[in-house]
Amino acid sequence: MTNGVPARIVNYAFLQELKEENTSLWDDVVLLGSYGDEPFSGDWIEQNAGGLLRRLRDKLAGQFRMEECLAYIPAPGARQSEQVTAALDQHLKILLHCVSLSEQCDDFEYAGKLASETLEIWKQMRVLYDEIMEHEALERRLIPGDRMFDEAQQGASHSPRTNFWTSVSLRR
Repeated sequence: MTNGVPARIVNYAFLQELKEENTSLWDDVVLLGSYGDEPFSGDWIEQNAGGLLRRLRDKLAGQFRMEECLAYIPAPGARQSEQVTAALDQHLKILLHCVSLSEQCDDFEYAGKLASETLEIWKQMRVLYDEIMEHEALERRLIPGDRMFDEAQQGASHSPRTNFWTSVSLRR
């Protein structure tokens, strides 16, 4: 317990279920990553970045809120692991970055300056994607006995699952 707040432990089943069920979030994460991997396109940023970032902001806020209520449960008397602390800290960092980037994009658009800032927005979208992927890899490691993750760590090959989250962290 730190500062009167009980330690949190992971409810593995809820964490995995919450991840697997939020396909609309993962669709937008895939979109974010695909545009970050593509050659820079100022036109795409001007037309699509604001909407994508607003959707991600809202979906990430909801996902993290659900995880913190149902998957990271208070455990008075327990010691919180460094991985749990890191994951919870990443929730805040990622959400603040997404909110900031979304607002920055909107501000540039409303001021008529988005065209001159598209390269910087694109670079920050790539950073945001990398932060999300790093976080998802950490949370995958918090789920013990995840056969697919364990096999990927050992280099085994298998048919990928169709859900994005179940394979997202395997690339890291």
